[in-house]
Amino acid sequence: MLIPRQEVLTATLLVLIGAGSRYETDRQAGLSHFLEHMFFKGTKNRPTTKEIAEAIDNIGGEFNAFTGEEYTGFYVKVAASQLLTGMDVVADILLNPLFPAEEIERERGVIIEEIRMYTDAPMHHISHLWQQVLFGRHPLGRRIDGSIETVSKFKRNDFIKYTKQHYHTRNAVVAVAGNYDEAKVVGLLQGMFAKLPGGKETVPRRAPGVLPQHKFIKEVRDNIDQTHMIVGVPGVRLDDDRRFAANLLAIILGGGMSSRLFISIRERHGLAYAVHTGVQAYVDAGGFATQLGVRSEKSDQALILVFEEYDRVMNEAVLESELKKAKEMIKGRLLLDLEETNALAQFAGVQALLQKKIETPEQLMKNYNTVSAEEIKKLAQELLVPSKRAVAVLGPNKSIERVQKVWH
Repeated sequence: MLIPRQEVLTATLLVLIGAGSRYETDRQAGLSHFLEHMFFKGTKNRPTTKEIAEAIDNIGGEFNAFTGEEYTGFYVKVAASQLLTGMDVVADILLNPLFPAEEIERERGVIIEEIRMYTDAPMHHISHLWQQVLFGRHPLGRRIDGSIETVSKFKRNDFIKYTKQHYHTRNAVVAVAGNYDEAKVVGLLQGMFAKLPGGKETVPRRAPGVLPQHKFIKEVRDNIDQTHMIVGVPGVRLDDDRRFAANLLAIILGGGMSSRLFISIRERHGLAYAVHTGVQAYVDAGGFATQLGVRSEKSDQALILVFEEYDRVMNEAVLESELKKAKEMIKGRLLLDLEETNALAQFAGVQALLQKKIETPEQLMKNYNTVSAEEIKKLAQELLVPSKRAVAVLGPNKSIERVQKVWH
């Protein structure tokens, strides 16, 4: 997939593989993420991590990877004149990995410390609890990085088998965005990635369509001062036409410093520093939630305020001025993001991988512009009903008890 932008000075190659945490069995939890790390640990042509890193450092590039629930991505962003070198390095790590046993053992320790780091960070760990609330024992309900127990047991053969299962032409998208010579890039891509083996497209286990019975999850931590909460409901899937209204509703409720929840909880009542409402969208499921870290003595009041704003947007149509502002925020943020070639490659690549089609920024904005205040209200009435609401909370025990009283 080619996205030319001759006016910029950089170029990005992104390779997306349909391999993420939702494709793993319970025993494999964290394998997609661990495997992502291992691709950087030596190839037939560049046997050490240092040689791989130097190949990109020598051309002043940016080289990284990421793992999500539904895909893993590898990208290099470089000065336009250095793209072919960057492409060679990415192709090398994906086509010629060594997975040295000694590096697996060393990286195992790194990942275990990464798991501990995010567990110790309440703002991160609360999102893990929220996934459990929303998806229960489904793979979407697990941490992307797995657990210390599962990560401790992976063998070299696990990486080899998982790579053969997921890393193939039917399960990959290659995107190049920025300033480049199209003929050279096409020729190089055909030569490099034609070496990826064929295979069957991976089909994930279907996500649950209803909220699990446990709609309240808590984790007591008496050694922290703040109480962290995520309050939300099941949302819309990636191909749902209501996703445009859902994103606008999220902006209106908690998408900026002038949003309803930010004004109410932070500016009016002084209960939190950070308040944010967002949308999660997967191929067959979704979530809609507000995250906040609040003063523990007032955690119950904060939850009441969230519920009040949810009720209000269900019962009263949003103002036209609010809706116009939300549309402009989405448009502005999208255009600002797409000034970066790596964001442009991901914007197109993720759509191609998960939706099998690509909507341009102009097409997306056209869809947003047609959403009415009445549609926002209708969606709020469908999503935000009290019977669908769920809470994940982490903090001191006394604070959690206050939250539970409001919940019940």
